[in-house]
Amino acid sequence: MLSSLVDRAVEQLAAERGTFYLLDRDTGELCSRVAHLPELKEIRLPRGRGVAGYVAQVGHPVVLDDARDDAHFYSGIDRITGFTTRSMMAVPVRDAGGDLLGVLQVINSRRGRFSGEDQRSLEQVAGELGRALAGQPAPSPGHLVVGSSSAMIGLHKRLGAAAATAATVLLRGETGTGKTLLARAIHAASQRSRGPLIHVDCTCLPAGLIESELFGHERGAFTGADRQVPGKLELAQGGTLFLDEIGDLPLPLQGKLLRFLQDRELERVGGRQTLRLDVRVVAATNMDLEAQVQSGQFRRDLYYRIRVVELEVPPLRERGDQGVCELAHHFLERYVRRYQRTVAAFSSEAMARLQRHHWPGNVRELEHCIECAVVLCQGQRIEAKHLALLDGTSAPGRVGGYPPGTPMREVELDHIRRTLEHCGGNRSETATLLGIGRNTLLRKLQATKQL
Repeated sequence: MLSSLVDRAVEQLAAERGTFYLLDRDTGELCSRVAHLPELKEIRLPRGRGVAGYVAQVGHPVVLDDARDDAHFYSGIDRITGFTTRSMMAVPVRDAGGDLLGVLQVINSRRGRFSGEDQRSLEQVAGELGRALAGQPAPSPGHLVVGSSSAMIGLHKRLGAAAATAATVLLRGETGTGKTLLARAIHAASQRSRGPLIHVDCTCLPAGLIESELFGHERGAFTGADRQVPGKLELAQGGTLFLDEIGDLPLPLQGKLLRFLQDRELERVGGRQTLRLDVRVVAATNMDLEAQVQSGQFRRDLYYRIRVVELEVPPLRERGDQGVCELAHHFLERYVRRYQRTVAAFSSEAMARLQRHHWPGNVRELEHCIECAVVLCQGQRIEAKHLALLDGTSAPGRVGGYPPGTPMREVELDHIRRTLEHCGGNRSETATLLGIGRNTLLRKLQATKQL
């Protein structure tokens, strides 16, 4: 469970590495309990040494844009590992009584720096670590799947049935419908919940590195491979591997993944030893895999192998007014608590506008809309003017501003183009507002020749 939580922190914050240091009460030292640190078996730091030791000493978070310029940074670990630390963030982990249990640290933001929102996310994971260490029950995975519409009730039932087995699951749905959250819910509700959940976004890895990322490599396998590195499949041993946007997996690697799904065996790149692993695979896609099979872009045998259990995630527009209302209140409660606001409700005009909107960005768009409204609202109630909806109010005879029957791909791309204009052409800001990775945004823009 600890490994899964640290992996999730690294994944959510787009960090390169993460470490959880547990406080040894006998010696007063911090000992690395879970770490993305293949070069060292263990790190021990006295209180006060390094950024993690300083956080343990003073008891408050530290965020560094340039770690090497900070007086508390300990360069000895970088000298041993050969790794270069740039940015860093560390927060204390406490039990329910406020006593220090350890320090959670992430290194090198792939976005360049860690933000205030990143800090709040890391503190949330630190809270879950504290509950796990104290033996308190973790939040039920049911909170990840909100909705009482008939479509969502059916999804709940299929989700529970899938989680009870070790079968490979394929999650299908448009961008922003919550496929990643469902993958976490499947893992959390399964017998593998104490094992790791490893997330691989197939759109974010360069083609030359994805094989090594998935299957690992041996020392000397290629230029720069100066040590043996386990792959994501190996790191998921005893748990779940989530392959996000599997439709983007390069064709040459599909055969190697097929072999693993058939035999649960692999060899690292450059290696001869066969490793047998116990890993469940959950995959997700927003693509038409059947069309990709017909065009030769996706292997037919792999297609049938990954869709043992297939779950279709309905877009927000198919969940009805009640579905929008339930999710809006769910996100309102979340961000009121996060930003410590006093907003208590939506005005009738604001809710009517939310229910008229077509939501081309799905649940992710709704979440960002409510977060923005909570930040902007200074009163007790969110009004229509607080809602940042880019395509405004629906016109008569149109759905969300689009003629009935408009293909969803056109709606999505139009929404992306207008969000990009809204952000003044800033792609990073656009990706953040849309709730997608920057590489995913670039791939979608390339499809419309916007680059």
